[in-house]
Amino acid sequence: MKFVVVFASCVLAVSAGVTEMSAASMSSSNKELEEKLYNSILTGDYDSAVRQSLEYENQGKGSIIQNVVNNLIIDGSRNTMEYCYKLWVGNGQHIVRKYFPYNFRLIMAGNFVKLIYRNYNLALKLGPTLDPANERLAYGDGKEKNSDLISWKSHYLVGEQHSVLQDPPTLSYNQYLKLSSTTDCNTQDRIIFGTNTADTTREQWFLQPTKYENDVLFFIYNREVQRVALKLGRIVDASGDRSGIWTRWMK
Repeated sequence: MKFVVVFASCVLAVSAGVTEMSAASMSSSNKELEEKLYNSILTGDYDSAVRQSLEYENQGKGSIIQNVVNNLIIDGSRNTMEYCYKLWVGNGQHIVRKYFPYNFRLIMAGNFVKLIYRNYNLALKLGPTLDPANERLAYGDGKEKNSDLISWKSHYLVGEQHSVLQDPPTLSYNQYLKLSSTTDCNTQDRIIFGTNTADTTREQWFLQPTKYENDVLFFIYNREVQRVALKLGRIVDASGDRSGIWTRWMK
């Protein structure tokens, strides 16, 4: 969003040189405010970030918030989601709705969403078969795009190390995503399951938004092993599904 300066009629009557100087001065001032807000978020000072955001919005300086949100997403900051969450629960829902991409609002409002793996355009689902531990293997669905099988909901907690954590239960089975405790010795990957309980860090996840081409995408990281992000396996079964959701070590 571009910064727009609105002048009163008496100001418009002055020379063009003075008008340009005033605009440049105000733009410079706003740039300093942007840096202050960005740094507050980056250092995890969310209370200050929320206060600043509410103040700027009340002063008609929403472009500051918009620019900061854009920069956070472009930079792939992990603190973006917690800043959004703090606004959402801190009288700033209108700011989230106005300046954050639409998918942030869906997540914060606790709506059911689809988790789509961009490379293969497959939606995350749980398999129909229960193992002896009453858990289901997670898959990338090769056909389904609109059923309860691929609907997930986020529940937010304020986590450690300034992270927003999520336990996403699926609508169809009401199970949570769980990271396996077993690591493949060759690939260092772990399988993802659906489980009935969410009482350990292996069922807690957080989102890291990023900008890719013209899309806003999210890496999904597990809390227990924070360098691990979700990915789909390479093997495709007869149904067109990818053989389970695995995790890749992100360096």
